[in-house]
Amino acid sequence: MSIRVLVSSLCLVLAPGLSHALVNAGNPGGNLTAPTGQDGQPEDPGFANVLMIRGGTGVYLGNGWVLTARHVNPKWLMLDGQQVLAADAIDKSYSFKTAELKLFRLKEERDLPVVRIASAPPAPGQEIVMIGGGRASQDHFSFWQVNQTTTPWTWTQMPDQQGANAAGILVVEKQNAISWGTNRISAQMHNGHLGELLITDFSDKPGERTAFEAQAVSYDSGGPIFTRTASGWELVGIMVTVAQLYPGQPGIVQPEGGGPQFIGSGLFGNLTLAVNLVPYREEILKVTGLDDE
Repeated sequence: MSIRVLVSSLCLVLAPGLSHALVNAGNPGGNLTAPTGQDGQPEDPGFANVLMIRGGTGVYLGNGWVLTARHVNPKWLMLDGQQVLAADAIDKSYSFKTAELKLFRLKEERDLPVVRIASAPPAPGQEIVMIGGGRASQDHFSFWQVNQTTTPWTWTQMPDQQGANAAGILVVEKQNAISWGTNRISAQMHNGHLGELLITDFSDKPGERTAFEAQAVSYDSGGPIFTRTASGWELVGIMVTVAQLYPGQPGIVQPEGGGPQFIGSGLFGNLTLAVNLVPYREEILKVTGLDDE
């Protein structure tokens, strides 16, 4: 079903638009409330701490501080179900010089748990929970027969998986939602602009995929990635972009006149890239004044 074998997993082509609700293969269009720890779901790692921001997502750490991706411009954010202008909600901000990260401090602290920042990187294959406030996804899979002899590839949508060699989930236009999904850490890498990165692979392979296998789409940038340790849930990454998109992939739109691509689909074989917070942990704690424990 997947065409992943035709694209090298070592040749990462970053989406030029960086700014990226998750699509998830276990419950397409769902997972819009906190996971319950029942029926195969993970326990809640901090769903209530995730905020929808103009152009992306953020996670409330504590002490009034929100962490997001550096390219996300928070002209407004959603607080208690209300859209609040940045000038009325944000006191100050701090952009990292060596990573695609940004902190901003709210004028009023939130009554939410403090998020623990991971002090050790996740192991390859370790399962994670990712939460994003990007485009809501359709509630079903889409299937295509892909002709790779054309430039770009020709994608013919199929009514079902019979005869298809590609599959994924499209988003709903002009509708955002906070949702969660799961995946595994497949690799780590350094990028000169983005910093130290964690990579997840949207997989359809039975031996690899997780119960709610997820992939980032537009406006998920700044969304958190959590890992479970002996001490409980820890924030280990911040989603910043996607990679390994296919030529002519449905749902990917390049605006006229340039600008960021709109990432309107997650297809098996796509990747999500997140900043690994472990190397930047001390800087986060210093700026925010959060406890080291």
